[in-house]
Amino acid sequence: MKIETESILNKKLIVSFLILLIILFSYILYLNLNIIDLENDIKSKDDIYKLQINNRINEIEQLNTQLTDLQSLLNIGLDLSSTNNVYFNTKISEEDKKYILSSIPSSSPLKKVFITSKYGYRFHPIYKTSKLHAGLDLRSKIGTKIYSTANGVVLEAKNQDYGGYGKMIKIIHNYGFETLYGHLDDIFVKEGDFIKKGDIIGLSGNTGNSSGPHLHYEIKYLRKHINPQDFLYWNIKTFDTILNKNQDRIDWKNLIYAIKNNKNITINKEVNVVGTR
Repeated sequence: MKIETESILNKKLIVSFLILLIILFSYILYLNLNIIDLENDIKSKDDIYKLQINNRINEIEQLNTQLTDLQSLLNIGLDLSSTNNVYFNTKISEEDKKYILSSIPSSSPLKKVFITSKYGYRFHPIYKTSKLHAGLDLRSKIGTKIYSTANGVVLEAKNQDYGGYGKMIKIIHNYGFETLYGHLDDIFVKEGDFIKKGDIIGLSGNTGNSSGPHLHYEIKYLRKHINPQDFLYWNIKTFDTILNKNQDRIDWKNLIYAIKNNKNITINKEVNVVGTR
């Protein structure tokens, strides 16, 4: 009788243990299913957010394209004019304006302008430290045509990627100006070539120390960097808008005076010389 009682108790214990295991397994399965649902929900929301962000980026790009097309159509650039520029508006002829705009970097090296990184100190995405960003980063797909922003002579044309600027072009212009085009994919010019404003000089790329496809564009005056942003929208209609800027680097008044007195700095194939037009 005692043996039968112990046998019954053992069976009950085994059944209870099995029931407990089943309950525990079911709970674990329930938790796993909940975790899967949460992961799917998070992934779904993440996909939605990414889609929304991409839609906003596309909207911004479309607006930027429309603005660029409108600027090109009206040929007005940014209206930054002020009454302080009367001296230049009344003293310089349309012919001289056109000559200056062809000789000094003006307009954009790309058909469409979208600045992704401005001139000035910033946290460098590669070096992870604060560094002077000596130019502008302009959004461009690999293979986008690059245009010279002024007449000049090619000072450097590096068609190999040595890091830093990667494949790059440096052009010298009248009056002590230089431009640099970096991270290129291909180069169509060589050192010593004479370049006219609007000539296609290469294709944008992602060479050198670059975190993504773009064009790095710099302007120097007397070997010192200046902010290129104002020059991007400089044209015949907005000629006076830039003349009160960069006054710590560029003496526009004397520069205009030199041009008006036919003392323009012209470019020789080997050296810069002073001459006349």
